[in-house]
Amino acid sequence: MKRPCTRTGAARASSAGARLAAHALAGIAWVALAALLPGGVARGAAIPDDECMTCHADPELAGGTLPVSAAELDASAHGTLACVACHSDASTIPHPEVLAPIRCTSCHGDQLEGVARSVHAAIGARPAPRGKVRGGGGPGAGSSSCVACHGTHDTQPADRIGMQICGRCHAQVVEDYQGSVHGKARAGGDRDASTCTDCHGPTHRLLTHRDERSPTSRARLAETCARCHADRELMTRRKITIPEAYALYQRSVHGRSRDARAATCNDCHESHRLRRAADPASSIYRTNIPGTCGRCHADETRGYTAGVHGQALARGVTDSPVCTDCHGEHLIRGPRDVNSPVAAAGVTRTCAACHEAQGIRETYGLPAGRLSTYQDSYHGLAARGGSPAVANCASCHGEHEILPSSDPRSPISAGRLPETCGKCHPGAGTRFAMGPVHVAMTTADQPLLFWVRWAYLALITVTIGFMTLHNGLDYAAKLRRHLRVHLGLAARAVHGAGRWYWRMTLGERIQHALLTVSFFTLVYTGFALKFPEAWPFAWLARLERGYAWRGLIHRGAALVMVGVALFHLGYLITRRGRETLRAMRPSRLDARQLWENLRYMAGRRPEPPAFGRYGYAEKAEYWALVWGTGVMTLTGFVLWYENQSLRWLAKWALDLATVVHYYEAWLAFLAILVWHLYQVMLNPDVYPMNFTWLTGRISEEQLRHEHRAEWERIQEEEARREAEERAEAEAARAAEESVEGGENG
Repeated sequence: MKRPCTRTGAARASSAGARLAAHALAGIAWVALAALLPGGVARGAAIPDDECMTCHADPELAGGTLPVSAAELDASAHGTLACVACHSDASTIPHPEVLAPIRCTSCHGDQLEGVARSVHAAIGARPAPRGKVRGGGGPGAGSSSCVACHGTHDTQPADRIGMQICGRCHAQVVEDYQGSVHGKARAGGDRDASTCTDCHGPTHRLLTHRDERSPTSRARLAETCARCHADRELMTRRKITIPEAYALYQRSVHGRSRDARAATCNDCHESHRLRRAADPASSIYRTNIPGTCGRCHADETRGYTAGVHGQALARGVTDSPVCTDCHGEHLIRGPRDVNSPVAAAGVTRTCAACHEAQGIRETYGLPAGRLSTYQDSYHGLAARGGSPAVANCASCHGEHEILPSSDPRSPISAGRLPETCGKCHPGAGTRFAMGPVHVAMTTADQPLLFWVRWAYLALITVTIGFMTLHNGLDYAAKLRRHLRVHLGLAARAVHGAGRWYWRMTLGERIQHALLTVSFFTLVYTGFALKFPEAWPFAWLARLERGYAWRGLIHRGAALVMVGVALFHLGYLITRRGRETLRAMRPSRLDARQLWENLRYMAGRRPEPPAFGRYGYAEKAEYWALVWGTGVMTLTGFVLWYENQSLRWLAKWALDLATVVHYYEAWLAFLAILVWHLYQVMLNPDVYPMNFTWLTGRISEEQLRHEHRAEWERIQEEEARREAEERAEAEAARAAEESVEGGENG
C-alpha cells in the first residue's frame, strides 16, 4: 500500500507515520494469530476490519487507493465477510503496495460461464462507471465485469438494486422505461410489471438482440412478450384491453412471415418507451400510427399522407381512418387473404364502416348511399359473391393516395375516369365517363331509371296480382265441382278414358323441354348473382370464389334459350308452325271469353266458355314469352359484352339495361310460378301434372273439357271426312255398278 504521507504535509505525515507504526505492530500480531486459526477469515477473525478501516476509511490516509465506507460495507451483500476474504494478499500489515485482482468467481463460479458468453463479457475493457477504480482483469480473471455492475464495497443483493445498475451504462434506456407503461406500473407497486430481466433474460447471461438466441432478438421477441401477454389469468387480473394480442399476431401476415425484417412487437410499440394508446407520446397513439407504420411501409405512408385521409388527420380530424382502421391491429392479413378487411371482396365493407356511418357522414358532409349503389351494381353483386377480380372501392379510388374527384390527379377525376375504367374495360370511351358511377335507382336523381323501375314494379304488381286472383277463382270453382262429384251431384270426368289426341309434336316437346331447363337455370344463376348471401345460392358462391361456374352456366343457358328461340322462328315457317301461329293470334273473342270465364269461376255462369286450340291463357303466356325472350336477350347481350357496349353506349344505357334485365327476370319468373305452374301442375283437373309435355297426347275427355271448341272442330272435321269418305265410297261403288251394268247390257 502506498504511504499517504507523501502529499499531506510534514505535520500530517508525522502523525500518520506514528499511527502506521502502531498498526503495523498490531497487524503482525493478528497475522500470527490468524495463522494458528483453522478455516477462513471471518469478521472478528484474522485481521479485524477495524484495522483495515483505520486507513481505508480515511480518504486522506487512503490516498490514491479506494476509500471504503464502513456503513456501506456493513449494508452490502458482503457485509458478513472480512476484508481479507476478498483481499487475501492483504493479510499482512503493511500489505503489498499493489494487491492482486479480486476473483469474484472464487465464490461465484457458477456465473462465470454465463458472463463470459454474455453481451457484457468485454465490459472490463471499458472505463469503470462513476470513476470507480477497477481491480483489474476480466470476468475470467474475476472482478472487472462484476465491479462494473455490482460495485465494490457497496455491493447490494439483486432484489435491492433494481434499475440503478442498468442505468449506470444505459441511462437513456432506463429513463424511457421509467416513463413507459411498465415502468409506471412498477413504480406504483405492481410486481407483475416487466423489468429488464423479464425481457432480456437472466442477468449474467444477457445476449445482444442481434443474437438469435436472445429473447429480445427479432425472431423471439414476440414469444418473449407472450410470456405475459399470452397469460390469460394475468391479462384478466391486470385488465389488459387486448388479451389475445399474441394469438392474433401469430395469425397475422407479420407473425407468419418468414422475412427476418417482418414487424414484431417493438416495431410498433417500441422497446422501452412503450406507452398506452391514449398517450399522445405513444407510437400507437392514433395520430402517430401512420408514422409508426411508415418505418417499414414508407411508400404507402407517403401516399396516405398526400391523400384526403392523411390530410384530414393532419388537420386534426381524428375520425379520419388510419392504417389500423383498414388493415387491423394485431391480426393484420394480406390483401390476398379472403378474410382480410382489404381483400377484394371485403374492402367495400371496410370503407363503408366510415362512409355509411350516419354520424360521420352528417358531420363531414359525405355523400350517402355509396355502399348501396355499389352493392346493387354488377361490381357489387360479384364482390358479394366472392369474386376476387371485380372492381371494388380501391380499384377506382386508389388504395392509400385517395384524392377527391376535383383533383386532376385523382383516378376518378373527369379527365382520368376513362383511363381508370379502361383498366378493366378496354375501349371504354368518354361517353361512358360522362355518366355517374354510383347510380341510385330508387331516387329521382336518375329519372329514367327511377321511372322505368316504378313502371316495372307497377306492371309486376298488376300482372301477378291478376294472375293470382284468376287462378284463385279457378281453383275455387274446380274445388266446388270436385265437391259436387264427391257428393254424387255430378259425374266424374275420367281423363284417361276414351280416345287420345296428339297435341304436341316431338319437335314442339323438345323445344319446350330445352326452354324449361334453360329458363330455370337462368333464373337460379341470375338470382345467385343478385342474392349471393341467401342460403339457396350461397353454395354456388363458395364453389370457386369468383363465380367462375355461375357465369359460365348462366351464359350457357342463355345461349340455349336463344338457340331455342331461333329454332322456333324456323319452325314457324313450316305448315304446322303457321297453323300454330294462326291459332295463337289474339282476337276480340279472347277478351269476351276472359270475361265469360271470370263469371263462370265466380259462379255467375253455368258453363265455362268453349275454348279453341288455345285459350286466352295460353295466348297471353306465349306472347309474354316472346316479348320477354327478346327483352332479356337484348339486355343480356349488352351486359355480357360490356366492353363493346361501353365503346358505343353512354353509361345510362348500361344502367337501363341492368334495371330492365333484373325486373323482367322477376316478371317472367313470377308469371311462370303463378300462372304456368298452376295450369300444368297445381290445377285440380291435372294434379299432380299434365303429362302432355312429355307424351304429346291429351285425352278426349280433357280436350272436350278444356278446349271444347277445338274438340267440336275436330269432331266436325272427322264427321266431314267420314262423310266425304262415304260419298267417295258410294260414288266408287256406283261407278262399279254402272260398269257392270254396261257390260251385262
